[in-house]
Amino acid sequence: MGWSGKTKEMNNMEHEKTINKMKSMQMNMKTQKVKNPALSGLLETGVQATDEKSATQFWASIRALVKAMSLDNLLPSRSTLPEDVQANIQTACDDIEEASTAFFNHGMVSQVIFRHGKSGGGTFATAEDYAKVMSQMTASKLRQHYNSTTWNGELPINIAVAPSEATE
Repeated sequence: MGWSGKTKEMNNMEHEKTINKMKSMQMNMKTQKVKNPALSGLLETGVQATDEKSATQFWASIRALVKAMSLDNLLPSRSTLPEDVQANIQTACDDIEEASTAFFNHGMVSQVIFRHGKSGGGTFATAEDYAKVMSQMTASKLRQHYNSTTWNGELPINIAVAPSEATE
């Protein structure tokens, strides 16, 4: 028997990681209400793969299908945050995008909201552009708060603020 370079334990870890990616995509499909029998069937079969090689091959096929169908938003995040924290951040970002769009479209707001100078300045072209920037800023801040343990990753979002010094 030749040396493969990977231990059995490493293969098992890779296998589990690949299966978890497929399960994450299944969850994303459910959350985003995507109905696609071909992709669902491939994921269901892929999750049942019993070894790393077949799981990796299924995952490659799934990724190719997703990209060909322009469903990249179903691919699991490469984030190291727990899935539930990522889902909670996404929920917050969805709310931010909806509220930001309404805010941007209110009265003359779109005429007086400007991009940061580092982003080229000027006004935002559309409400969607503005909402996407606000959503990305929110996601970044929430990840920072989670990593610094000032937020536990749960909804409702409750950021721990350092108590101010008492004054006499």
